Amino acid sequence: MKEHGVTIQSVERALRILDCFTGKEQELGITEIAGRMGLGKSTVYGLVNTLLVTGYLEQNPDSKKYCLGLKLFEMGNIVQRRMDVRTAAGSYLRQLSEETRLTVHMAVYRDGQVIYIDKVDAPDSRIVYSQVGKVAPIYCTGIGKAILAWLPEKERQWLLSGERAAMTPHTIVERAALEAELAEIRKNGYSMDREELEIGLRCVGAPVFDAGGHPIAAISASGTVGNLSEDREKNIQKKICEIALAISAKMGYK
Repeated sequence: MKEHGVTIQSVERALRILDCFTGKEQELGITEIAGRMGLGKSTVYGLVNTLLVTGYLEQNPDSKKYCLGLKLFEMGNIVQRRMDVRTAAGSYLRQLSEETRLTVHMAVYRDGQVIYIDKVDAPDSRIVYSQVGKVAPIYCTGIGKAILAWLPEKERQWLLSGERAAMTPHTIVERAALEAELAEIRKNGYSMDREELEIGLRCVGAPVFDAGGHPIAAISASGTVGNLSEDREKNIQKKICEIALAISAKMGYK
C-alpha cells in the first residue's frame, strides 16, 4: 500500500472494521470481525465498542451482532448531497460561463474554508488560481462570502472571531467591516470580491440553498478587472442570482 505519511493505528483499524461489513454480510460478531482483522478479540471489542458509542456501528439486541450505524448513513447523505448539487448545476454553470464569458466556479464549505468542486473556463477568461479540489479562504472570495453570509449565526460568529490575513490591500479583515459586508450580501442576494484575494481579479458570487434553506454551495463568475468591469457588474449580478436560484430549486429550495 502506498504510504501517505503518518497514520494512527487505532484509527486505521477502526476504519478497517467498517470495511468488514458488506451487502452479503450485514451483521458480524466480535469473533467474526477478529478473524477477518487478524486481531485478538479483546482488541477488537474495544474498537467495536468505540464505534458503537459514536454511532458508526449498532448492535442487534437479539443476535448481539453488529451492523453499520445510522451515523454512516448521515455522512453518506452529506457526500451525496454535495455530489448531487454538482450534477444539478453542471448545465447551469456552462450556461453562465457562455453568457458572461467569464470563468465560473462552484464551491462548498469545509472547515472554515471553501473547496472548489467544479470550474468552467471561458475562452478569454481563464483563472489560474482556482482548480477543482483546491481550497480558498471563505472571507475574501466572492464564492466564500456567498456561503459565509448565510451560514447559521453561531457558526458564522465563530468564523468571524478568528484572525484574517490580508491577501491584498483590498481584503476586508476588520470584523465590523466584514459583518457589515455580509449583511449587505444578505440584503442584495449576491457577493462581490473586488481584488480581495488577488490583485487584478474580480468576482460575483451567489449562494445555492437546499430544501431546508441551508447554503450547501455557492457559485461565482470571475474575471480580470478588464473582463468584469464595474459597468458589467449589474448584469452579471442579475444573471448569477437567477442561475443560483435555478440550481437551488433543483435541490428542493422554494
